[in-house]
Amino acid sequence: MKKKKKDFIEIWDFIKKKEMEKEIIKTFSIFLRSGKVESGPPLSTILGNFGINTVKFVKDYNEFTKELPDYFLLVVIINVYNDKSYNFFLKEPSISLLLRLLSFDKDFLVKGSGGYRPFKYKVILLNDVYMISFFKFGHCNDITLRNILGTIQAMNLNVIES
Repeated sequence: MKKKKKDFIEIWDFIKKKEMEKEIIKTFSIFLRSGKVESGPPLSTILGNFGINTVKFVKDYNEFTKELPDYFLLVVIINVYNDKSYNFFLKEPSISLLLRLLSFDKDFLVKGSGGYRPFKYKVILLNDVYMISFFKFGHCNDITLRNILGTIQAMNLNVIES
């Protein structure tokens, strides 16, 4: 039993040394749509400059994001190591992107000098604001709602009840 434990510790130390030899030479971020990336010129040029196999990256990325809807524009952060290997991770979609996806135009009658005229406003439902809070932050409290409402105000959206 002690020999197995000693062998395990030696293997573990060997793996740790190999990981320590890896050094990040470049970190960069790009915007990519989920599940629909192709190994075409814009992406292959960027990744080729760092020695990353574009076809392998596209396959890994599309497999990783296959469950997400294809209209999500995600920030992908890529770390390139000195042995030309890489890893990537995704940032969550921004609040403004989620608001843009959930907002819609609604006609309201606005009283003017010539009577009532229809006027279109960009609106979002109050339930959608709560859903964004739960999706983005995992909970809904005063601080998260203020953050979302500040973005709503900056985007000139109006909140309505369903």
